Amino acid sequence: MGSSNKSEEFQSPFVTNLKKVLPEWIDYNGHMNVAYYTLAFDDALDDFLDKIGIGEDYVTEFQNGPYALQANYHYLDELMVNEEFRVRIFLVGITEKCFHAAMEMFNENSGVVSAVCEQITMNVDLTLRKSNKYPDWVREKFDLMIKSQKGKPLPSQIGKSLALKS
Repeated sequence: MGSSNKSEEFQSPFVTNLKKVLPEWIDYNGHMNVAYYTLAFDDALDDFLDKIGIGEDYVTEFQNGPYALQANYHYLDELMVNEEFRVRIFLVGITEKCFHAAMEMFNENSGVVSAVCEQITMNVDLTLRKSNKYPDWVREKFDLMIKSQKGKPLPSQIGKSLALKS
């Protein structure tokens, strides 16, 4: 599982498999509802966690799991029924217990970024219900990703505050 010495590379950004906007995701405005952007980002993050080795199997084996602490969303362009999209995931920062991810959802056909989400996620010991350090093998994978994205631009929305402009 996660603690094996696979020679697999962990490049950034991580890009999900192709996803599709389902008819039930469409709201009365005729486009994808904000709740389903959240669902799609969460699903993409699960794909990423599985790739790193800290997804559902990690929870079962180590009784540790990911908790979202904070998220910020930017809705930039509409996605319509049956449109295909992917999510790119970058690591913005890491600590011994948390990671800060930037996720860009983009239309597969046009390449246009539809939404951006940034999220801080913490590793939690599910027995004690307290934050816990990631194992060294997880930090090594995070470090490989951070190193591989050097020089690649992060989404410009990252770190923006929420305010009305007058």
